Amino acid sequence: MESPEGIWILSAVVLLVAVAAIIGVRLLRRGSPQGASGQGPDADPADPASAAFSDKVNVQHPCQPGAAGTRTKQGSDETVAGRHDTATQFEGYPSGAAWADLVVGFDFGTSCTKVVVQSPFIAGSRAVAVPWCGDRGGDSYLLPTELCRSMHGDLHLHPGGDSGDAAGGRFSDIKTSLMDRSADERSRAVAAAYLGLALRRARRWFLDTQADIYGRYSLRWAMNLGMPSAGYDDERVRSTFGLVARAAWELSLYSEAPTIETAARACHSAEARGATDSETPIDVVPEIVAEVVGYARSKRRQSGLHVVVDVGASTLDICGFNLYSPEGEDRYSLLTALVERLGLHALHGQRMEAIPAGVRSRSPALDPSTPMPVRGSDYVVNPSNALRTKLDAVDDRYALECTNALMRVLMDLRQPRSPHAEAWKTGLPLFLAGGGRDFAGVHRATRCAHERLTKYTTTVGILPRALPKPATLVNEDAPDGRLDVAYGLSFDRFDIGEIHRPADIPDVDPPLPGDLPDISKDALQ
Repeated sequence: MESPEGIWILSAVVLLVAVAAIIGVRLLRRGSPQGASGQGPDADPADPASAAFSDKVNVQHPCQPGAAGTRTKQGSDETVAGRHDTATQFEGYPSGAAWADLVVGFDFGTSCTKVVVQSPFIAGSRAVAVPWCGDRGGDSYLLPTELCRSMHGDLHLHPGGDSGDAAGGRFSDIKTSLMDRSADERSRAVAAAYLGLALRRARRWFLDTQADIYGRYSLRWAMNLGMPSAGYDDERVRSTFGLVARAAWELSLYSEAPTIETAARACHSAEARGATDSETPIDVVPEIVAEVVGYARSKRRQSGLHVVVDVGASTLDICGFNLYSPEGEDRYSLLTALVERLGLHALHGQRMEAIPAGVRSRSPALDPSTPMPVRGSDYVVNPSNALRTKLDAVDDRYALECTNALMRVLMDLRQPRSPHAEAWKTGLPLFLAGGGRDFAGVHRATRCAHERLTKYTTTVGILPRALPKPATLVNEDAPDGRLDVAYGLSFDRFDIGEIHRPADIPDVDPPLPGDLPDISKDALQ
């Protein structure tokens, strides 16, 4: 039998070994991107900031530097401005602080941009949308996708951006130019400059306003950039979006305003380094997938075939995909995708062209926060019967074009992409998304598509579904539906799931002769 002194010594040794093991595990987890449990290395159950958040409070911090909650030190304006422009960490964060992973979800829209920053592994996966300017409620989360160039060649966000005028020109078709001319050096440079300036301001706002929650951490950034679903199947377009995103992050670390030349050099540098040679993980994700991430992680999700119709300012983005989760990981098989220039701005232009010169009109201002009038005749004060008929014909043609675009995707899904899907028997879930999701003309197009589908094929038809509100977004004044893409992009890339391109998915063998779908060319007009 051992003496009490021996037992005490043995117990002390065991305790020391246990403490050393715990410290070693914590150091190992801190140095790895993600713990084996799926929780971040910075998760701390004892930390109030790591508890599940229920603070659905409105983020009322001003958009300019020096907002409430900042932990900046006093200094000259030049020093503070430089820190604001280029910093990636809170000033004075503790040495040896635990890591906090932050994911920037960047919704690069054709008319306006939205950004959401999420901490996926701490603070209850808290997500916060970046307000860009002023105190305008939901509108403040919409940054116009425009650049202006000063007479000296410097590029600035416009409006509400850094000082500068448009004496040297203005760039407004930034995303569409990148989509149409992905190999064009100037298009890449303009896009990289815009994204870099927006990233710089978003990160500056975050550091100024979120220190109370994240100020004791070392920040580890990542970014997911959204891109059109149809472009995801194009290797050149997909790689261009990734290259521009990497160049933009580099530009966001410079305190000087970018020029076309410096942005082009950043693109060349990003191309030379390659996609994997970066301290900041940057990825591109189809916007359609990002839109349904919240749905895929909700109790309302169901596996199988789905369709999303994203109605934007410039484009109509339609995608059919299978959602499934083998071994617990979400996977999205993009079966077919289509992008048409059928955004609401196109309809607005057609309506304006139909109004004769000299007719008194009351056309709405084209900005992201202004709802599109239901009818073209609403543009005119006391329209004549002839003009009303002419404008109604414009609306009818737009609805028909949207219907035909949707039907091309649906018929491709019906055969040959997914003819055996259970959704044909139970109802095909279809989500309307984007800034124009509530426009009456788009709802009319989906009803017409449903009627054609049930008339010309043996299916139950379309089952309209609503996307759930972002579960962990704390901005109570966020506009409905406008932040869905940015929120989905703000998830950790592994949490978003695995994405398969249409080119990687073969067509399904046709059904047996007795089970052929009744497809008629009349379904496509």
